[in-house]
Amino acid sequence: MSDPEVLDRILQTCDYRFRTVHCPQELKPADITAAKWQVSDAHWTPWTIVDCSLLPAGEVWCHMNCLAELEKSSK
Repeated sequence: MSDPEVLDRILQTCDYRFRTVHCPQELKPADITAAKWQVSDAHWTPWTIVDCSLLPAGEVWCHMNCLAELEKSSK
């Protein structure tokens, strides 16, 4: 089993959002999981789609146009 301190440190440096958004490519709702990671004390990566209900299992590449909707809802 993994060290709880290591897991805690990892979880403190990432942020996840689970949302149902409108996919502008497919023109229908999509359940997405988006993530961003802390790369330094003051900087985070941009949001990235890590799972989408409209894609086949294991595939995570899309145009990610729904990220704008996610960013609006996160503020």
